[in-house]
This record gives sequence, structure tokens and C-alpha cells, in this order.
Amino acid sequence: MPTSAPSQSYPARLELETSLSRMAAQVESQLAGAIGAFERRDIPTAEKIIAADERIDAFDHAIENKVMELLLHGPLPEEALCEVMTIGKIAGELERVGDLAKNVAKRTLVVSMEAPARPTSGVARMGRASLRQISDILTAYSARNLNAAKAVWVGDDELDELYNSVFEEILVAMMRDPAKVNACTHLVFTAKNFERVGDHATNIAEALHFLLTGSRIMESRPK
Repeated sequence: MPTSAPSQSYPARLELETSLSRMAAQVESQLAGAIGAFERRDIPTAEKIIAADERIDAFDHAIENKVMELLLHGPLPEEALCEVMTIGKIAGELERVGDLAKNVAKRTLVVSMEAPARPTSGVARMGRASLRQISDILTAYSARNLNAAKAVWVGDDELDELYNSVFEEILVAMMRDPAKVNACTHLVFTAKNFERVGDHATNIAEALHFLLTGSRIMESRPK
């Protein structure tokens, strides 16, 4: 995509990029914290993750307002318009990842009160895989790296396969020990939250692809 001449919107765009960067760091921290709290059955940390979600919401609202301000005071050059719209979309995806981290923390509060269930390690492994997806796509966005974005997009299938494996493991644990059905049910929802984190990483990858190429990803993922 050709680079346009500098415009008066540049300081505002730089402000948007800075806000998105800070939001991204907060989301990564929240997700990593939620995974750690889940693994350690750490109730105080889980409670902090839940409370801190308000910061992510505040970032999202501020970015949304700034995007609307820029659009209403346009017109913007084509390149600037694409960048502003992409930032708004990515902020929305990150806000949802923050919600998922909060959901994991809420499940942790319940699971930590139950007897440990064997599938917990598999769910935690899913969490770490989802965190890598988010970290990788945010790095790709910062570097405007198209190949890295495609790698994240393709890699979502691996997270889906891991979810299916963990889900089956949880079902087996339920059948073997009915006393752990409640804890295992929360593990299913936790694993699903991590799988959805991967979906949002994929959405960001698609947004970055469109920003850099002007087209959507049309190819199919390898099976």
C-alpha cells in the first residue's frame, strides 16, 4: 500500500498507536496473570485480574472515542483511514481477550475450591498456547510483519486441535470420577475461553493482513 504525505492527523494517529500499545501490554499481562492464577490456584491474583479488567475497558472506550473523533473530523488520507480503522478493530478484539482473561479468573475462584482435577495441566497448556498466539500477533502488528501474521492465522488450527484433545480428556475424567463433574465443567469453560482467545488473535491477523495488502485472506488453512 503506498504511503501518503504527512497530514495534520499524524499526532492523533500517533496517540492512537500509543494507546493501543499500552492496551496490548495490559491485555497480555492480564491473560498471563489469569493463566498463572489458574495453574497455582491463586485466588488473590485471580481477584486482582477480575478487578483490573476495568482498565482494559477504559483503554477500549478511549480508543473508540478517538477513532470516532478522527473520522468525524476527516477526510483522512486513504492510508491513515485504514490505519485508524484497524486500530479500532484491534482494540475491540483486545477488549474481548481481556474479558476472557477475567472469565478464566472467575472460573479459577470456583475451581480452586474443588479437589484438583487431572485435566488441569492440559487446560493450562492451552492457556499458554493462546498467550503465545496473542503475543505473536501483537509483535507482528508492531513490526507490520505479514508473514508472522499469516503464521498466527494458520496456527489457530493447532489451538483448536488442542482444545478438542483437552475436551476429550475432561470428559474421560468426568466419567471416571462423578464427584469431579462440577470442577471438570468449569475446566471445559476455561478451555473454551482459551480457544476463543485464539479466535481473536486470528481476527487481528486478518485485520493486519488487510491493512498491509488491501485484501482479505482468501486461502484455506492447511489440514
